[in-house]
This record gives sequence, structure tokens and C-alpha cells, in this order.
Amino acid sequence: MTAAELMQALARRDAQILAHVGEIYGTDEAALAPACERLFVALHRYADTFSGDQPVVVVRAPGRVNLIGEHTDYNGLPVMPMAITRDVLVVAGAAADARVQVTNIDRNYADRSFALARHIPPFSTGDWCNYIKSATQGLIDLWDRADDLHGVNMVISGTVPLASGLSSSAAFTIAAALALLATHRRTLAPLLFAETMAHSDHYVGMASGGMDQAASVLGLAGKALKIDFHPLRVQPVALPHDTLIVVCHSRVRAAKAGNARDEYNRRVVECRIATALLHAAAPARAATAPALLSEWLARDTRGFDDALQQIQAHLHPGGYTLAEIAHALQLAPDTVLRTLCVTKAGLQYGAPAHGFKLLERARHVISEARRVEQSFTLLQAMPAEAAAQFGALMNASHESCRADYEISCTELDELVLLAREAGAAGARLTGAGFGGCTVNLLRAGAAPDFMRFMNERYYEPRELARAGDNQFEFAPATGAGVIFA
Repeated sequence: MTAAELMQALARRDAQILAHVGEIYGTDEAALAPACERLFVALHRYADTFSGDQPVVVVRAPGRVNLIGEHTDYNGLPVMPMAITRDVLVVAGAAADARVQVTNIDRNYADRSFALARHIPPFSTGDWCNYIKSATQGLIDLWDRADDLHGVNMVISGTVPLASGLSSSAAFTIAAALALLATHRRTLAPLLFAETMAHSDHYVGMASGGMDQAASVLGLAGKALKIDFHPLRVQPVALPHDTLIVVCHSRVRAAKAGNARDEYNRRVVECRIATALLHAAAPARAATAPALLSEWLARDTRGFDDALQQIQAHLHPGGYTLAEIAHALQLAPDTVLRTLCVTKAGLQYGAPAHGFKLLERARHVISEARRVEQSFTLLQAMPAEAAAQFGALMNASHESCRADYEISCTELDELVLLAREAGAAGARLTGAGFGGCTVNLLRAGAAPDFMRFMNERYYEPRELARAGDNQFEFAPATGAGVIFA
């Protein structure tokens, strides 16, 4: 259908069109009306900017909230997120030339255009359209050619709060990739698509592990996902009976294009160094050193408890200097920097002023992976006390993120304490940290009182109560896909 035809169908509330939209956003009028209005606005922008008479596709990709399993994915260890109803929606059509042209409904983001090529140079660091380039480059790398591609015109409409820890960046990337695929009449198997988009994240300088992309692509309505890596595999699981999820935004931006990116990447480097030192200390190590903590866990330990004991025995608390690491590994300091301190995007991270904190980082990752496994086992069995037990695991996760991984901040800690005071069974930061959101497990029906309490105690004193997009009630949502083609 053309942009004009879709707009007309929405205006007359065509039953078939409403059914398509309702499958994603809900069929009750409270959910359906704003979804249709948002789609109409995006189509209208497309018609004004490009052409109302051109056939278009409409695709979407959701954000996600991670329930438990923070910073474990890039260590090859499991996570447990769920897709959310907040998403990035793209109206797209084929261009007459070989350029991608992008306009955003939010006028804070300037229009962008770039040429398709085998290797696409990025815009300046932090430019929002680098996520579109990341998606495009990821697919071109997979196909190993760009000469058979036509350009794409895109209108972007996003509702995932930015720099919030709800993975707006992955939603941008995946939605743009879906637009490119759909306008070329191509498809990818979901697991391959998720892995391709995870790999493409290096384009924006992130050493991420694939959770965000997997959750966005593979999300299932009504289910959280236990996601394992190497190879990527997904197991759906229900949340505790009679519970709901509320997310609270700290209003501290955790922009992955800024300092949060460097702090995130430094944690990746610290885990890699810790893996090397733990392997070197193993009494019967294999000839080839493991690259990930998951590989060390599988090869050099007898499980989580043994791994935690070895971490405590072989690593010391506090900071390691580069010289100390080099001595322990019998390598030159420059070799350590070149082999262990460089991300896949080519960014190098030397020792910070306090040194590399290896024991603390490894202890968090291994204990967090154990909490994910415990949570999955618990939710599969679903005993009567599942909510309380899962909540306790969430609480322990936050303490580990705060103390050992040091990715929390004053505002996140305050939100967590207030949430527990308000009756949350579990409360923890979610996402990369350094700002963003907390995720809270509540009993069914408790959301209005909980939100009122948090508003009075956190948002109003900071004069944030009128800012909007502070608190969200989420149910597990369906993953990315094509709405109209």
C-alpha cells in the first residue's frame, strides 16, 4: 500500500488495518487510538517528505527491560530480559538512488542522508543516525556486498526513552535493519538477525554482548526470555503469578555515546583481564587461554560455587596496575594493552587511576549468572513464594551491581530503596547502569499506589513530576517485525 492509502485506511478506521495495529499494541481503545495516531503522523511525514503515492512498509522493534543478569552477556553468560511495548517504528520506501535518507518525527534530531557502500563511514561520535548506519553496515557485512542495494527513505518514530537503559539504541538499529530488509523483499532467520545486529554494535563503539538485540528480535508476548550465548538460544519463561513490572526512570541520562560508553567498555576489558589471570592460575589449564569468563567457567571450574572460590583465592581486591597484570601473565605491558585492553571497535582502555578492579568485576559476573540460573529454575517451578524469592534475587543483583560492578549511582540507589519501602518484592537497576532506570516487581494491582508514592518521594522533590515518561507499567511484549508490507 502507498502512504496515502494507509493514511486513508486509518482515517476511516478500516477493520483490517486496526487488526494489524491491535495485534501489536492492544485492541482496547486506550492503546489502539494513540498507536493509530502515531502511525498516521509518521505516514503523513513520509508523504510530505518523500511521496504519498509510493508503496511503503511499516516495521517496528521494541525496547527491552532486563529483569536480571546485568553485564553477563558479553561474558558469554545468561540474561533474563523481556521486550516492552515502547518501540521504534519506521515507515520506509525504496529510493530512486543509492542513498538512505532519514527523518525523525522528533525535530530534535536533524535529517540525515548517506550513500550505500561496502564500507560506510560513521558520522561524528554521538550522532543519532550512526545507529541507522550500524544497521545498514551490519547487513552489508553479512551479505559482503552493497552494489545490489537500492536506497531507502525512512521516517522514524520512537517511544523508548533515550539513554534510559531500556535499549532505545538496539530498537533503532533493528527497526532500521528491518526497513532495509523489507524494502528489498529480503528476510533473515530470527537468530541470525539478532546475532548480526549484535555484531554491528561495534560500529557505535560499544563492546556489547547481544542481549538487547536478542530481546528485541525474539521477544514473546506474555513471556520473559532466558537468553544464552555461543550459540544464541532462547527459552521463554513466565513471570511470577499475580505480579507486574513497573520501571522508574532516574532521569539521569546514561548516554552510550558519552562517558557511559567508556565506563561500559572498561568493564568489558576488566572482565577479559580477569579471565586471563584466572586461567593462568588454574592448576591444569588447557593450552589455549579462554577469552570469556563463560569459557573459563566451563573449562577450569566445577561450577558457580567453585568459580567464586577461585576468584576469591586467585584475585586480590582493589585495583591492579598494568605492570602487575603484565608480570602475572609474563607479558610485556604493551602486549597486554594490545591484546586485552582493546574493544572490537578498536578502542583501547588503559588502567584508570584506581587500577583495574578484577576480583570485584569477576565476582559480580559469576554471581549474577548464578542468579539468572536460579531465577529461571524458580520461575519454571513457580512455587507459591516465587514472587518473594525472585524479588530477593533481584535485590541481590542490585547490591552486586552497586558494590562490585560499580554501575549504579545515587539516584538509582535511592529509587531502589524507595521502591522496596513502597512494597516492591524486588527492585534493581536495569541496563548498562550509570543512570537510566530501575525495574520493580510488584503484586498485581499495586501499580497506581506505587507510582503515587514514587512520585511524591522522588519526582516531586526534584521537580520532575511534570516531565512525563517517569514511570511505566510493562507486560512482556512481542518482538520486532513487519506491520505492513
